[in-house]
Amino acid sequence: MIEQKKYDLVVWGATGFTGQLVCKYLASNYNINYYSDLRWAIAGRNHHKLENIRADLIKKNNGKGNLPVLIGDSHKVESLVRITAQTKVVLTTVGPYLHYGETLVSACITTGTHYCDITGEIPFIWNTIHKLHDSALKAKVKIVHSCGFDSIPSDLGCLFLQNHAIQSNGKPCTQVKLFVEKLKGGISGGTVASMIAIIKRVKDKKIKKLLFNPFALYPEGTSPGPKQPWQKKTQWDKDMNCWTSPFIMAQFNSCIVRRSNALLNFKYNRDFLYEEVITLPNNKLAYFKGELKRISFKLLAGLLYFPFTRSMLQITLLPKPGQGPSKDTREKGFFRLKLVGKLDGEKIGAQVFCEKDPGYSGTAQMISEAALCLAKDDLKLPKIYGVLTPASSMGTALIDRLQNSGMNFSIVSVS
Repeated sequence: MIEQKKYDLVVWGATGFTGQLVCKYLASNYNINYYSDLRWAIAGRNHHKLENIRADLIKKNNGKGNLPVLIGDSHKVESLVRITAQTKVVLTTVGPYLHYGETLVSACITTGTHYCDITGEIPFIWNTIHKLHDSALKAKVKIVHSCGFDSIPSDLGCLFLQNHAIQSNGKPCTQVKLFVEKLKGGISGGTVASMIAIIKRVKDKKIKKLLFNPFALYPEGTSPGPKQPWQKKTQWDKDMNCWTSPFIMAQFNSCIVRRSNALLNFKYNRDFLYEEVITLPNNKLAYFKGELKRISFKLLAGLLYFPFTRSMLQITLLPKPGQGPSKDTREKGFFRLKLVGKLDGEKIGAQVFCEKDPGYSGTAQMISEAALCLAKDDLKLPKIYGVLTPASSMGTALIDRLQNSGMNFSIVSVS
């Protein structure tokens, strides 16, 4: 069914902040000529805004090109079925996914369409696993969550490191720790909306339990692994000789990496340990700066928890949905991550580097290449279906695509 679709790719939510960046990335790198190698369309519910985006992309393409516009509604499954029936892959940037995601996933399964998103919401992914994994598996559809900064660098970085360990030593590292060495970027209203959607649900004991369960995204019926490391305060790291502090996305990314391990038949072994931290400059104030950032974030989360203070922050300080970092901020953004694996007393290192704002321009690149990988590289992909992760669904084929598009994965020395 997938091979017979009219389009290779449809961008759902093209009028949103990240959706527009995705459209610009695709138009710049793969153009908008219908008879080119890539056939794609933009979709959403606001026809006027979509037409403006199409006109802008065509103008930047010297007035040439053809970019179809499709209209649908996140809450009307019939309209989503009409859209997904026409394409091999749906790329969606419409969050919070807890509010807008499940109907689209269902429509994709109904029409035999692969799906990818940029969610960082554990409850949403848990829902799709428990409600829709079996039907996606039966339909031979890949539902691939977290194809942006959350969690491609973590998930594919770990796969890249473990593949090297296996090729070099015949077995994977028993433990991998990711260090966020450099990170510069901005935040959008869409990201804030997703954070708030999660915080609002923390009152639900079931949701709270999920958020703090390191094996929350394990396949159903799979026994949990060993107790996982989780850094909760600023501390000195003996292996890297630097101060480290908790990383805001560590819990989520770690759940994705552990799900990948399970879906890959425990390629990293059942006793595999994984964690993420952020490094701090080695100076006398490092510890205090790390603790200040950690406490500040906890304070922000606390303020977002209560309706009154949350409303005040939304009115005064936080970006609104559709708003995001400026072009200048995005162009100055970048990230560099180092993964350090331990094997038989030795250390193996890998680096993931990108010269783009992690949450926006970088995420637009990552999800675009993920969608193209699903649409174009079928013969290179693992024959695995259901609710998946980037590493389990696309693996080295996606690493190759990202390398070719300017993102760097490399093996590095560890002092």
